[in-house]
Amino acid sequence: MKNIPRLKEAAGPKWGSVDVCGEGGAPCRLLVIGESTVAGTGAPTHELALTGQLAVGLSARRHLPVAWEAQGVNGATLERIGSEVLELVQYPDPDIVVLVAGANDAMAGRTPAHWGGDLRRILAAFLDPGRPREIVVAGVPPFRFFPALPVPLNEFLERRASRLDAVSARVCRELGLAFVSFADDPPLGEAFFAADRFHPSVAGYGHWANFLLDALNEPRPELAST
Repeated sequence: MKNIPRLKEAAGPKWGSVDVCGEGGAPCRLLVIGESTVAGTGAPTHELALTGQLAVGLSARRHLPVAWEAQGVNGATLERIGSEVLELVQYPDPDIVVLVAGANDAMAGRTPAHWGGDLRRILAAFLDPGRPREIVVAGVPPFRFFPALPVPLNEFLERRASRLDAVSARVCRELGLAFVSFADDPPLGEAFFAADRFHPSVAGYGHWANFLLDALNEPRPELAST
């Protein structure tokens, strides 16, 4: 892990807007929070990183403008996301929340019990019976395909990550939220990765965004009516 080059986070504003179809009107507010992948590490700007590409895809699929915000920190565990990253959010009333975390927790050896407690605390910040809101929790990307990780480290980390994913899936079922597992995602080729062979490239972020968009493919009726 010490030999992995340290790439910069995405440059430029951490929020923006997109209206692919030119529909106009009030935008859907998208908040993506998490670790280095939300910080855009490996991409030049947030528009080309995960959040920006997710916003473009969401706008195209739903035919509406999307105002997006990306709040992520390199090396952040779920605990740190709950205690620090949430405080950075500029627009605290999103329509859609996507949580992307787990790689750092797996590498740090966080226990499933700690993970579950941190996850519930973060989700509680957005759960409101009086405010319909879509919430998606992303699973940990498959470590076994990371070129920067040697065997058997990649397999060891993936086993850790799978235990965290199992907790996420259970919590999301209990709360009626969407959990997106990457366990069945096709193998990730070299083009998916940035120069450090660990974080996604611009193409990799596009692949990931499309995978997540399937969980947001159908707008909920109560959101459409607000």
